This record gives sequence, structure tokens and C-alpha cells, in this order.
Amino acid sequence: MDEEGHIIHIDFGFMLSNSPGGVNFESAPFKLTRELLEVMDSDAEGVPSEFFDYFKVLCIQGFLTCRKHAERIILLVEMLQDSGFPCFKGGPRTIQNLRKRYHLSLTEEQCVSLVLSLISSSLDAWRTRQYDYYQRVLNGIL
Repeated sequence: MDEEGHIIHIDFGFMLSNSPGGVNFESAPFKLTRELLEVMDSDAEGVPSEFFDYFKVLCIQGFLTCRKHAERIILLVEMLQDSGFPCFKGGPRTIQNLRKRYHLSLTEEQCVSLVLSLISSSLDAWRTRQYDYYQRVLNGIL
């Protein structure tokens, strides 16, 4: 969190196929907890609010912008694949999966629907809540 209250966390290992502890427990596209929804004046069902709607707009814009630079990003990641980082243990499949996640064959309109679907699938996901509970109880991670 910065001094203006902006929060961001990018788990590059998770993004590039390396699940915590080698166990792929979380199945949600990304973590969108009840607490984050409350901050956006929404709830676990994703009730519309000005802030939650703005969050959706930002997610769509972010995905479309990243997608425009997909080939550059993939090239940069390819340059790191021999680094020995655990997230590259999947070999060439890691890069193939990254490329698939950009959905380069879809139109912009289809991508908007895709992003909204990813948000919907992430809303207070049961497995995310269970994994967070597990981390809290076993490891004291809040």
C-alpha cells in the first residue's frame, strides 16, 4: 500500500504456474475477498456500487493494455526462463500458458466479457476463503 492508499500485489510465481507449496489449491482467477469488496462498497455477491463498477472498468482497461503489449511481455519472460526461478520449472509450457492467458484470438468486446467473467468467478471464492483460513491457522498469516 502506498501513501495514497493504492494496493497492488502481483504474485509472479503464481502467475507463471508456481502454486504455493506446489499445491494448486486456489482455483479463482485472482483473489477478490469479501474485505476488498466491502472497501469498494459491495459484498460477496458483487452488488453494484460506484467503486466496484470503477474497479471493473480498471480491470478491463488493465487487461486490454497488457494484451496490447503481450508479445513484449512474453519475450521478457522468455528471457528469464533459464534463470532457475521455481516459476519456470514447467519449462516451455510456462510460456505457452502465459500466451494463452492473453487470449490473443479474442476481439476486444470478447475480452471485456472475459474479464467480467473472471471478476465474477473470483468474488469471495470459497476455495480462496478456505486457503486463507488454512494459512491463518497453520502459519499465522492474516
